[in-house]
Amino acid sequence: MRGAERPLLVAGATAFPGFSFRWVSRTPSTQDLVRAAARAGAAAGHLVAAGEQTAGRGRQGRRWEAPPGGALLASILLRPRTTAEGVPLAAGLAVTDALARLGVEARLKWPNDVLAGGGKLAGILAEVEPAAPGPGVAVVLGIGVNLRVDAFPEGVAGASLHRLLAPAPPPSAEELLVVLLPALASRVRSLEGGGIAALLPDWRARAVGLGGRVVAETPGGRVEGRALDIDSGGALLVETNAGTVRLLAGDAHFL
Repeated sequence: MRGAERPLLVAGATAFPGFSFRWVSRTPSTQDLVRAAARAGAAAGHLVAAGEQTAGRGRQGRRWEAPPGGALLASILLRPRTTAEGVPLAAGLAVTDALARLGVEARLKWPNDVLAGGGKLAGILAEVEPAAPGPGVAVVLGIGVNLRVDAFPEGVAGASLHRLLAPAPPPSAEELLVVLLPALASRVRSLEGGGIAALLPDWRARAVGLGGRVVAETPGGRVEGRALDIDSGGALLVETNAGTVRLLAGDAHFL
């Protein structure tokens, strides 16, 4: 971390005027650290990165597992001036932008997975912190990217940058953040300027599964049909036998 500290601080401060940075070698969850900082009045741009998480989580309370030092594990506080619902879409695009800079073509799976090389390379988790003081909505954005993960749990199709970039070495977490932070700031500015609609053309161009069959497990039950599109609210539109259903959350399996 020390060797990459200066470029990271420069990139972060350029991307987010209120940027501050904290590195921890081990923590239960970077999300919880940034949520606590948000409640204490931290400015947008407060970033926490960790070498290891012991209780990292994804959507719906799922665990995010990676070996120590094997992944970028980071959370950042955002305060978008417009809808918080668009933050996962902006973040997904930012991750694919950063990966493209490294020579990796990645795709987006609704609502917030980044795929490459036939598996999940990165995940995104956006949580609102309602107790945070200050203007706007406080959104804590967690991003996990597999840098050097040799094996995944049974039944999990994962991908890792060290294999996608071989024989070149993967970037360190710090090096990836230097590329990712400006991309994230740019996509958030687009969201603030034009809402989710401003992100949709690029998101659709990188999406997997649109136009094909989908089975989605949602809080309201299973939905099966054809994935039509992503609408201006970030919802997945599914054509079913009973009509078009608008999904705001769920686990989607594109067939």
